[in-house]
Amino acid sequence: MKITTPKGWILEFKKCSEGWQSEKQLTNRDESSIIENPGFLFEDSLYRGYQESADFEKDLGLFIDFYIDNQEWILSQTKAAVTPITAHNHDFTANDEVDYILFNIEIFYLKRYQFKINFVLLYGYVYYDIFYDVLSPDQFLITKVERLLNY
Repeated sequence: MKITTPKGWILEFKKCSEGWQSEKQLTNRDESSIIENPGFLFEDSLYRGYQESADFEKDLGLFIDFYIDNQEWILSQTKAAVTPITAHNHDFTANDEVDYILFNIEIFYLKRYQFKINFVLLYGYVYYDIFYDVLSPDQFLITKVERLLNY
């Protein structure tokens, strides 16, 4: 499935075991700009739930534009909230820059913009899943922080 967001970003989603996942590179309509982004993914049930409505690609495009436009703000607020937790758990070393590796953004609900960002620390040994509920374009709640160890 290939979509173009209202702001002109082109993404291709492919079926995977978790549902649908986009490529990590976004291009604009005239292919003059390419940005690296974490992959967007959503479960097949979200896609099937919209099958009766023709608005799925439009709503998906609006969410992606919202995330890209607000990515720096979302990540800075998230780091401010989560860094004390990662520091307490010693999920980075004193020499590390506290810079999260974003793995993916999982979309749960398009109209209310409920989503999860997966952060990777310690070379893949520690994952944090941060769950969000967007209340308005300039206000969101972190509803859950989940720490996962990968041995």
